[in-house]
Amino acid sequence: MPAVVCREIKKIFGDGGTRVEALRGVNLEVKERELLMMMGPSGSGKTTLISVIAGILTPSEGECLVAGLNLHKMSDIDRTHYRGIHIGFVFQTFNLIPTLTCCENVAVPLLLNGVKLKPAMESAAKLLERVGIPEKSNSYPPQLSGGQQQRVAIARSMIHNPNLIVCDEPTSYLDHDTGIKVMELLRALVTEHGKTLIVVSHDPRITQFADRVVRLDDGRII
Repeated sequence: MPAVVCREIKKIFGDGGTRVEALRGVNLEVKERELLMMMGPSGSGKTTLISVIAGILTPSEGECLVAGLNLHKMSDIDRTHYRGIHIGFVFQTFNLIPTLTCCENVAVPLLLNGVKLKPAMESAAKLLERVGIPEKSNSYPPQLSGGQQQRVAIARSMIHNPNLIVCDEPTSYLDHDTGIKVMELLRALVTEHGKTLIVVSHDPRITQFADRVVRLDDGRII
């Protein structure tokens, strides 16, 4: 069974003069244990598509199956619960909570899933070490550079051991060497831990890590 199946996905925002067709009938399959890279110009629909796949946005038409399940036919509560266990998402804007330490930010998915504070924080500290910023555990996001915040966001997406991780521009705020290290880490999740990753990127330097590259333009895969 494919990890993700998109069939004729359309997404429309607005009405009348403000109507925008962000996705125009996208068909896509993502295999289990695949690192799929999605590339294309700004406004091509990449972020919209991965948001549909992750159950954050509902398609206007078509269907999207994740592990054989149509998330958009679930109740809001069930969909949120499923995402909290099975899907990790790295937002381009990080979405870190500024009043929590980095370690607390990373621990949030575990805490929401009922893990006790101490083991959740211990797991978060280990992941911050793995992404190369253990010294920032007790710092707050506003005290970090963009690249450091990016790594906190990546650690948070991994902590609950999801089957599917979706990353929106995971190297956009990183220098070349750090970007390569982050992609090596993401690649290892596929190779060593059997995860499925979808990575949106403008960065041609990291295509070497992909099993497959698809390109979007004007809401379509080309």
